[in-house]
Amino acid sequence: MRGIFLVAVLSLVPALSRAQTNHPAPPAESTVHRHLGFFLRLDGGVGYLGSSTSLAGIDASMFGVSIPFGFAIGGAVTENFILAGDLWGIAAVTPSFKLAGQTTSASNSSFGLSGIGLNLTYYFMPANIYVSATPSLVGLSLRTSGTDHDSQAGFGAKLGVGKEWWVGDHWGIGVAAQFFFGVNQDTGTNPPTWTTFGGGLAFSATYN
Repeated sequence: MRGIFLVAVLSLVPALSRAQTNHPAPPAESTVHRHLGFFLRLDGGVGYLGSSTSLAGIDASMFGVSIPFGFAIGGAVTENFILAGDLWGIAAVTPSFKLAGQTTSASNSSFGLSGIGLNLTYYFMPANIYVSATPSLVGLSLRTSGTDHDSQAGFGAKLGVGKEWWVGDHWGIGVAAQFFFGVNQDTGTNPPTWTTFGGGLAFSATYN
């Protein structure tokens, strides 16, 4: 009997082994409506931009309604925390110019602040609200009468607070308040320093 019983027990071992190894794998955790993996954001809107300087006691500035835009591409380091390269700009068309208290405008002129930097974005879920900062290398440009004038490269940043709504498994659309600034030296001998500030409301499309 002992021998028969042992044989019966041993005969069950392969079956038990197969039962343990043939269990189906648990389903992969869904990435739908989560901030993981590849990240892409396009944004654009309307805002205001102003830049000013002073040289030998004379104040100069330029300002006007502007168009902000941006393109960021990167990925999630951990869930909800994004690192991305960000190419952005904000441009004012037909701005006003003020020199020594006198203000004028020119229909064939524009100026803008543009930058490239590392974007850091964090999402607060499940509200899908985010904060974003992009320390950047920036440049200030001015176009008058078909001639372009560019500053030296300087330091600046793009900041944002936004809210997005899912319109697909990985696509979201949103709206954000944005803030821009830059500090740039002009060109030439003993150049002045231009300080630029801007803000705007932007609409975005994000894949993540």
